[in-house]
Parts: sequence; structure tokens; C-alpha cells
Amino acid sequence: MKKTILILTSDPFSINYEIIKKSQNFLKKKLHNKYLFIGDQRDIGDNIKKDNKLINFLNIKRDDNTKVYLKKCFELAFKLLKNKKAHGLINLPLNKRFLPGNYPGFTECIADAFNKKGKETMLLYNQNFSVCPNTTHIKIKDVSKNLNQKKIITNINNINNFYKNTLDVKRPLIGVMGLNPHSGMDFEKETEEKNIINPAIKKLIKKKIRVIGPLVPDVAFNEIDKKNINCLVGHYHDQVLPTFKYIHKYDAINITLGLPFLRISPDHGTASNLKNKNLANPESFIAALKFFEKHYKKI
Repeated sequence: MKKTILILTSDPFSINYEIIKKSQNFLKKKLHNKYLFIGDQRDIGDNIKKDNKLINFLNIKRDDNTKVYLKKCFELAFKLLKNKKAHGLINLPLNKRFLPGNYPGFTECIADAFNKKGKETMLLYNQNFSVCPNTTHIKIKDVSKNLNQKKIITNINNINNFYKNTLDVKRPLIGVMGLNPHSGMDFEKETEEKNIINPAIKKLIKKKIRVIGPLVPDVAFNEIDKKNINCLVGHYHDQVLPTFKYIHKYDAINITLGLPFLRISPDHGTASNLKNKNLANPESFIAALKFFEKHYKKI
């Protein structure tokens, strides 16, 4: 029986609908899963609506209040997932100002909806290597006070389970970066490496999880190939994402771990400045579809 993967069209002022249109050739293929769009079908464009080979659409009419419209879309998707009528979720990019409630990002929003707040992990995935920020959408000045052993251990447990259970990598190697320059070796006072990162690594190693670190941040990405690291864990959003995106460009996806299902989104933003200019690149969205196609039996 085919599994149902929901696709939230999300932000109507973005490049999302252009991405969908440019992904038609992939969606017309004989696929393992059933893909079900949620959004306002009027936004999709006549060239897709007339194509009866495109997958199904749950239509929710959009009015002037975009935040209320998106809340309805989210509530329907979450209800289907909670009732086991759907088995995974792809959400296309969303401007955070449209999120219902006070959430720094969709990762935190969906974790809260499924009672997994604080247990979720943001993973930027590519088949060659992945990265994870221990803290996500917070200010740099708040990183240190939000970093703790529990967060590091939760994230690495989630990553380890994902590699083992979904990707069939039996003993993944996870590298952990330091937070301070040179992993704090130049500082005499107490550091996050000494008080938080090292103790967390030692606890994980005792649990037979393959972890190395703390790796000196400015050369940590050089260690990936040398040591065959599967995932590199940093401590704030832009410690790991810029280099990862520079290397992989659109050949990457954003996965939320720690939920009862996999949530995936393209690894880019809404690019509202490119709307209606035919410049949007659909490769990351197609990578999300391909991931579900390859791994759907284990989700």
C-alpha cells in the first residue's frame, strides 16, 4: 500500500508554486508514494490544474489573512498525520512572520504540535554528509546560555537513530565542533567546551555512540573526509549552515528528527524577490521527493 506524503504549499508570496510547476516531470513518474498537496489550488496556475496526471490537492481557500489561511493548512496536515492518514510531510518555504503562535521557525512549531518540544533536531542532509546546529533560530548573544548537555545528547541520539534506522548506516560517526575559537584552548577561564561539550561527548561515548570532538571549528569541515564523518554538529545556526550550503547548493534538504514521522523541507528560503521571474531552482524540493521515494518503507 502506498504511503501518503503531505506537501504544504506554504507561503503564497514565494517561489513555491514555480518550484511545484518545475517539478511536474518528476511528479508524473510512477512513484512509490502518494503525494498530497495542501493549499489554495487557485495559486497553482492553470497549466498544472489542467494536468490530471498531477497528484491530488486538498484545497483550502486563501483570503486576505495569510496567517489564518496557513494555520488552517497546518491544522489539516497535523490532523492527518496524527490520525495516521499520512506518513510524512514536506513543507515548502515559509516566511516566519506567517507562523501561527510565537515560534522562531517551522521546526519548533511542528515539534510543539506533536508534543516534542525540546526533543526535535534540525538536520541539513546530503548523502555525502550532514550538519546539525544544536541551537537554531536564536541570536548569537543567546547561544551560550541556551547550550546544554541535554540538548547536545538529544540531538546526537536523534541523528544516530536516523542514520541507523532510516539510512541503514549501522555505526555512523558524528563529529562535534567546539564553540569557541580553537575549541577554547587559548582561554584560561571556564569554557563551554570544558563544562558542556566535553561532558556530553563522554556520556554519548559511554552509550556506544561513535562521537568525536570537540573539533576545532575553523578546520572542522576539513575533518569530514579525513575521518569519514557522517554528520557534523555545530552549536549555532550559522556555524554549520553557510559552509554546508556553499558545498551542496541545492542538493540538500532540511529534515526534522525526533517526530513520529519525517518532516522535510527544501534547504532554502522563500525568495519572494524572485517570484514570477522564472528563476526558481526546484532541485532541493525534488531532492525531498527523492528522499521519500528511496526511504519510504522505513518511515
